[in-house]
Amino acid sequence: MTQNNEKIDVVAMLTDFLRIFRKMWIQVIALALIFAVAMTIHANVSYRAYYTAYSSFTVTIRDDQSEDSLTAYYDNTAAEQMAETFPYILTSGVLQRMVAKDMGEAVSGSIQANVVESTNLFTLSVTDTDPERAQKTLQSVIKNYPKVSEAIVGKLNMKVLDESGVPASPDNPKNLLRDAAKGAVTGTGIGLAWVLLVTLLRRTIRSEEDCQKYVNQRCLGSVPYVRFKERSDGTKRHLNIVNKSVNKDFKEAIRNVRNKVERHTHDGSMKRVVLTSALSGEGKSTIAVNLALSLAQEGKRVTLIDCDLRNPSDAAILGIKVDKGLVDYINEDCKFEDFAIDFAEMTKGKENFPLVFLPGGKPVADASNLLGSAKMKEVIDTVSKKSDYVILDSAPVGLLTDASVLSQYADCAMFIVKKDFAKTEHIMSGIEHLARSGIRVIGCVLNGD
Repeated sequence: MTQNNEKIDVVAMLTDFLRIFRKMWIQVIALALIFAVAMTIHANVSYRAYYTAYSSFTVTIRDDQSEDSLTAYYDNTAAEQMAETFPYILTSGVLQRMVAKDMGEAVSGSIQANVVESTNLFTLSVTDTDPERAQKTLQSVIKNYPKVSEAIVGKLNMKVLDESGVPASPDNPKNLLRDAAKGAVTGTGIGLAWVLLVTLLRRTIRSEEDCQKYVNQRCLGSVPYVRFKERSDGTKRHLNIVNKSVNKDFKEAIRNVRNKVERHTHDGSMKRVVLTSALSGEGKSTIAVNLALSLAQEGKRVTLIDCDLRNPSDAAILGIKVDKGLVDYINEDCKFEDFAIDFAEMTKGKENFPLVFLPGGKPVADASNLLGSAKMKEVIDTVSKKSDYVILDSAPVGLLTDASVLSQYADCAMFIVKKDFAKTEHIMSGIEHLARSGIRVIGCVLNGD
């Protein structure tokens, strides 16, 4: 069982990584380009060419041995000893001092010696930034090395087999394309690591279980994501349950939410319900409108009030246009009858639901002051006497104080959570903000599942 859970977690993490990568791929490409350019410029500015001059020799010991096999053995041993003692000779500084004296300047290049195993083939090489100086240093090393090594391996004959002369091309030719590719790979790696870090740190609500697990709230239901096909005439379809184009899964999900709301408010003591969310764009207005319609379909007398006065959108979801609304009434620019809309009259009797809709009107900036006014309290008290349910569609509590202001009129609150959208800390902060106002949060609705 544990293995299955671990497998699911890995799959979920990979899915999240790919989803977040699709959102951040531009940043990853930007990092790749930035590092490619930066590394190319750095490589070009810091580039130093290195040249290697070398000579290969056969090494023989100058003695009177008559047996060829024994002479070859001594020659091979001498070459190996020369290679083995070379680092110590360099470290001691004797050879470098002799070469520097011979050249009349300090040795700036790197001197190395190598031997082909089990042979008397010996190679000396000098690497320097100046090709002519590399060759000059090599010639001096060839001249002085036998003198230094004589005390260790005896007198030697060094016969030149091959030599480079003055190097014509550097060992490390400039390759800006390669440097750009390295930079791009580095930038891409950092970008992918950044995406992975965001994936690991970003915790959101993805399932009904997450509501209880991460924000300690029961889930009242999951509402599926609905995508409409664009109409050829360009008109917009309205996401509400009386729209025949809306699929059955959405309507069934709204009925499920409605049933749970009725269950938690069955005694009539919690008829005024505030709907809010942590952030804008989580679909709280869609849920508020459809919950009101679903309750009205059951024969409940419902009043839907668009209290998101900064961004009123309930009228658009219902598919109606309004000239006046709650803002006008509170500002004493109209009478209650001028903006209160009876749903049955609005649909000309096609949908005979006991639903009254109070639109928000034109957007305003000082919504909190209007919602906290005596006239707003008067509106809610008035409609409450005539309604079984009053649905208050509020602005996001995570961004504004409007929901907290409305809490003084309401009996309970519902929190709308868009799947994999707001971070859990933002949701928790919003719920705690509501709780401090003293209102009871009856649960969450997971939107866009």
